[in-house]
Amino acid sequence: MHTFAIGDVHGRADLLSPLLEFIKEQAKADGIDFRIVFLGDIIDRGPASKAAMCLVADTIEAIPGSSLILGNHDWFPIRILDELQGERKHMALSHWMWNMGGDATIASYGFDPESFTVADLASRFPEEHLRLLRGAESYIELQSHVLVHAGIVPGLPMVLQSAYDLMWIKEPFLSHVDLHDKIVVHGHTVTKSLECEVRANRIAIDTGAYESGSLSAAHIRPDGRVAFISCNAEMGPRKVEPLRMGAEVKNAFSVANSL
Repeated sequence: MHTFAIGDVHGRADLLSPLLEFIKEQAKADGIDFRIVFLGDIIDRGPASKAAMCLVADTIEAIPGSSLILGNHDWFPIRILDELQGERKHMALSHWMWNMGGDATIASYGFDPESFTVADLASRFPEEHLRLLRGAESYIELQSHVLVHAGIVPGLPMVLQSAYDLMWIKEPFLSHVDLHDKIVVHGHTVTKSLECEVRANRIAIDTGAYESGSLSAAHIRPDGRVAFISCNAEMGPRKVEPLRMGAEVKNAFSVANSL
């Protein structure tokens, strides 16, 4: 089974749709079985979160084995509804709306962010999309890679990682240079180059779609080799070479064997 991991969409359905079609066409041409794993942050900031969520839901239904990993932005609607109580619900809604780009999400569903309430979120937000978020994964393990939204706490087994860290972590994950048990494929932190970046211990594929106009995906083959696809607003989807960062480390899951 080939796995295509797609980075942070952030409401850019205009990039996600052609990227998905390109993946399907490539898989058909190559005669491969494949699944798609969305690394989270489907919503917020960009203009078409509702359309992006519909694309994700349709893909998971149509392509067996496909799934969504919950991103920190995706978490907010279900956190507000399921995890908080009283005034904290209203405070979290305000924070989501005005500090995290949730207003763009609410507007994409046809609601007025200025008057949208917790009660509206509970009664008017599409239940099928809430179910999708509630059923999302925290991480997915492959033979030589682990797929997460943000990253992992170095040195901690995956079964002991907290859902919060998997959604939110930056440091000490980003600066960690030693190898993990598996190569971590992640989004969450936009790469400085706005290209996919490959290091010995991790692969970063959040290329800042909502601002850069470039949505990226990693094609992880069954033998562990990885290729990359980028969908640019101007050039459309195409295969690309990643930016390789740092020195190679030789071991069973080295860059030489896994990429």
